[in-house]
Amino acid sequence: MTKPAAWHRRGERGSALGMRITVWLYRTVGRRAAELLVWPIVAYFFLTDRAARHASFSYLQRIYEIPEGARQLGREPGPWLVFRHLLAFGISILDRVGFWLGRRSDFDLDLRGDEHLARIVNEGRGGVVLGSHLGSFDAMRLLGAFAPIPVNVLMYTQHATRINEIFARLAAASGEPAARVRVLPVRENSFEHVLEARACIARGEVVAILADRTPPSDRARACRVKFLGGVAAIPEGPFRLAAVLGAPIVFMVAVRSGASAYEVDVESLGDGARLPRARRREALQALCQAYADRLAAHCLRSPFQWFNFHEFWLEDGSSRDA
Repeated sequence: MTKPAAWHRRGERGSALGMRITVWLYRTVGRRAAELLVWPIVAYFFLTDRAARHASFSYLQRIYEIPEGARQLGREPGPWLVFRHLLAFGISILDRVGFWLGRRSDFDLDLRGDEHLARIVNEGRGGVVLGSHLGSFDAMRLLGAFAPIPVNVLMYTQHATRINEIFARLAAASGEPAARVRVLPVRENSFEHVLEARACIARGEVVAILADRTPPSDRARACRVKFLGGVAAIPEGPFRLAAVLGAPIVFMVAVRSGASAYEVDVESLGDGARLPRARRREALQALCQAYADRLAAHCLRSPFQWFNFHEFWLEDGSSRDA
């Protein structure tokens, strides 16, 4: 069998056209009507994207083998649950349009753990927010409604150049507090993005990072963590960056809880300034595992909202008792 391409090398497969249609629908007929049209679009990708179907099924099987996950799924994974998983992804993209347009009134956000954001603002020394592909990390664009602080999203964008260009144009036209959020592209074989992140935190700003995918340039610095019954690789870079800069580290997830409703949880993971130099390697490993544990807990509660449609677990660590 041919091994699926790594996540950062998979093409956009016409997604840019679908995104333009989605943006047009959102603006023309409104969000609720546009959501109905997501179904045929998702059906097309369900039928044509074998790699995504396989990755979804593999992930849902792991969820099902854990009692809490089995209760949430309600049945053994099969084509219908895989379709539901892809449909949740399609709806999250529709919501993403609203986030990037700065449509705060289109969403009901329930923020929990806002004291951790307040600490970052009040202490003025910046912070690192670790997100994931669970739910919608683009809810970060509405943080201006809760915390008056610039947010800089460190993101590997080369695998989705056209889609990110569309969202950049939406952000430029929004004129809302969400415009305080900007993307710092991660460039392969370059440290420029690290220097930019340092400058942001030095100014007391937030650097937000999706920490559940290891960029190609960080493979040599990945932590092996226990995750949903297997072993996976979590990038060390976000935690190392926080340690070097002495910044607070928080975990954030925004999960869709209903029509136009999101539950946003912010949890403290630690303080980079307190990582012991003598045992920094062990401390970084512990932080990576703490992140993986929090992510797993939220995946079990909202199993259809983790959108990592690629081979995630390490081939040599697939044992369920690892």
